[in-house]
Amino acid sequence: MNMRFLFLLIPMLAASAIAGPRPNILFIFCDDLGYGDVGVFYQNERKAGEPSHQTPQIDALAKGGIQLRAHYCAAPVCAPSRASLFSGRHQGNAAIRNNQFDKEFPDQPSMASVLQGNGYATALIGKWGLQGEGDSSKTWPAYPTKRGFDYFLGGVRHRDGHEHYPADKIHSKKKRIEVWEQNTEIGADLHNCYTTDLWTAGAKRWIIKQRKEHSDKPFFLFLSFDTPHAATQLPPCAFPEGYGVNGGLQWLGKPGQMINTANGKPDSYIHPDYADKDWPNVYKRYASSVRRIDNCVGDLVQTLRDLKIDHNTLVVFSSDHGPSIESYLSEPFRANFFASSGPFTGTKRDVWEGGIRPGAIASWPGTIPAGVVSESPSQMHDWLPTFCEISSTPTPALADGTSLVPTLTGKGEQVPTTVYVEYSVGGKTPNYQEYPPSKRDRKRREMQSIRIGDFKGIRYNITSADQAFEVYNVVKDPSESKDIAGQDGVPPQQDWYAAAARMHGTESSAERPYDNIQIPALSGIITTAGLNVAHSSAKVPYAVLLPNTDDIIIAKGFYSDASTGNTQFTGFIDAPADGKYTFNLKSNGSILRIHDIVVLDTDSTGSSNTLGVIHLKKGLHPISLTVRHTGKPIAESLLHWTLPEATKATVVPDDRLSH
Repeated sequence: MNMRFLFLLIPMLAASAIAGPRPNILFIFCDDLGYGDVGVFYQNERKAGEPSHQTPQIDALAKGGIQLRAHYCAAPVCAPSRASLFSGRHQGNAAIRNNQFDKEFPDQPSMASVLQGNGYATALIGKWGLQGEGDSSKTWPAYPTKRGFDYFLGGVRHRDGHEHYPADKIHSKKKRIEVWEQNTEIGADLHNCYTTDLWTAGAKRWIIKQRKEHSDKPFFLFLSFDTPHAATQLPPCAFPEGYGVNGGLQWLGKPGQMINTANGKPDSYIHPDYADKDWPNVYKRYASSVRRIDNCVGDLVQTLRDLKIDHNTLVVFSSDHGPSIESYLSEPFRANFFASSGPFTGTKRDVWEGGIRPGAIASWPGTIPAGVVSESPSQMHDWLPTFCEISSTPTPALADGTSLVPTLTGKGEQVPTTVYVEYSVGGKTPNYQEYPPSKRDRKRREMQSIRIGDFKGIRYNITSADQAFEVYNVVKDPSESKDIAGQDGVPPQQDWYAAAARMHGTESSAERPYDNIQIPALSGIITTAGLNVAHSSAKVPYAVLLPNTDDIIIAKGFYSDASTGNTQFTGFIDAPADGKYTFNLKSNGSILRIHDIVVLDTDSTGSSNTLGVIHLKKGLHPISLTVRHTGKPIAESLLHWTLPEATKATVVPDDRLSH
């Protein structure tokens, strides 16, 4: 069942729990860091004699805030995962899916652009990989500063994140990688600069500058590490003494010595806690790489304290997906050496829990209670509406997620979110003895998973739309060892088919075996004629999601006399027969959603298609139409729709609309 959409049809449960000035937001994002690699999640539970490593600073961040242990990524590989995070859209609606590395991030409301539009200073430091075709900041259509970021320092292309010494060609033997700062490529000046250190020093410099020059302006900084990715490269020296404004990493700004750790020998420093371990070299490297991230987290948190802005800064820490089993060295890397998947099955590129459940940590002293552990499911597309709420920014109608403010603050009732993943790739689940026998060497190809309460439905190697879902209670059985499909008390197959169908929108560049199936209608819905209609005077350059309020009016069709702001229609359509329905939008700046599928978007830049097709079963289907008015009067119905297989454009009458 689509809890998010049904929430649109009922009043808000409570006002926001956030008060006071708009907070700064620091989002720290890792590349290929597994759930099991974080101390408080799992690594600290390793038994004596089992290889283990430590993350004391990340653990301290968690103890001062909340652990979101059931936090899911959008997809088990970086490009679609990051794109869904920025756009606030799950993979059933996302423009970037599967392995579409370097594909252009759409020009639509995003985490950065909506905050930027509401007065936030915005910065991206580190990995991007969503730039589109081109070869420079001028020609890449989705260069970060064209997608809502005021400042950018980092690697643009996907491949630039696979080398952690930009100028030294350790992995990329023939050609150095590029690092861009704003419109200038500076990679040649970065000898001995280890990217984990480089991005952190750059982040500290930017935060300090913001505090000094724009103390009255909140900031959003997305710090996008490209470690501990498969290059498993080491820092050149020990982490500098101290943390914060006057210690730790420092930006020097001199070519050849850009940061204060650009000395020593590149790719050489193994953390002393691991140097004498009887481990293969690749694992000493991995542990040292994770520990360096941990040092950087401590350095950043102390910087916030030194600047006296820690109590007005939300810090979020997470990873793009589960751990990798790749190695760019001659030594192989196995994710089970440190139990990097934690108690779960699967790695990067799996939609078992180990591939899609990296967890997250959030800290905001004075607002988020300390020492909280949450097992409430959430997913990366929830951060956009969360940030919108805490910053008093209108939430885009394109966003799929639900604000996590009640979970973070412990105040109010959390509206259940959706957890949905689809992904296609070759290969198999690793053959690790820790995994259930039925999962080892499991062929991947087309995969799909959805979570309902404690249960998760999942399909691997999907070859037909009617292939059955395996079902697991991932609370009692986190390794997904026992398929309980068909048992008493477990959602039946038709529920999984319906739930997945109501989330999956087709994407021509990522075809699925279950594209264009007829979506089941809702049952047990009591309706009366007409639609719920809400208005907002919000003047932002995108259609916004409106919560229902007491002043909702009832209308019999998609008509509005509002000339500015936003109008949102919610209710149901009564499909008279099974088949293909075509919808025609008569206005720009509109978002049409049926169930949780975005059928039409005429609001995003470059979206010119005013016709949308969806396959529906006979019966009631929830619908939402959000219209951003441009000041022009509306003279006719905003939306027309036709009967299936009609030889002419037969418009379904308004008496098939209800609320």
